[in-house]
Amino acid sequence: MKQRLIETAARRATLAAFLLLAANAPAMATGPNLLHTESVSQATFTGISFGPTGPECDASAGGPACMIVVVTANLVGQHVPFGKFTGTVTATLNLNPTHFIPSVFDSNGNPIGVCTPEFGTETDTFADGSTLSSNFQGLGCCAGSTCGGTTGPPSVNHDSSVITGGTDRFNGATGGWSWSDSGTVVGQLLIHAEGVMHLP
Repeated sequence: MKQRLIETAARRATLAAFLLLAANAPAMATGPNLLHTESVSQATFTGISFGPTGPECDASAGGPACMIVVVTANLVGQHVPFGKFTGTVTATLNLNPTHFIPSVFDSNGNPIGVCTPEFGTETDTFADGSTLSSNFQGLGCCAGSTCGGTTGPPSVNHDSSVITGGTDRFNGATGGWSWSDSGTVVGQLLIHAEGVMHLP
């Protein structure tokens, strides 16, 4: 008798669980289309401009009075799951020493390289013509003992991006990603990014 009661209770619990799943099936089927994204790319610098221009800040050569530098670059990369892409980037770095953060130190603990705040925009174009636009913000940092008190090269950057727009298959996309890159004196950055995208 006791065994039958246990079996009956188990069947009722199983039935209740099944009914609960069935009731939630439409919501689960129409839930958010979230995608884990990952990409690797290479950035090649195409331009650099200092400001604000004046007697001690030349737009091309820089100078002690320059407070910002604007850098442009072209991207070539591979994205999972969306395939190959090209892109353009514009980044603004803050050169005001009061905003520097020490990054590397000499044997006496004195900073010999810094991190500086940066922000910018990126637009990526995929093989089918779809585009994905984003804004980013982060830090660019010296990663060696010969940075001369600046951000390098050699350098590493750590940034976060948020999607601001998309066309074609990315129309209505939201989300973002975190990314890091490494740069050397040859003038190219190697970038790895990973994040989450929501498609309507």
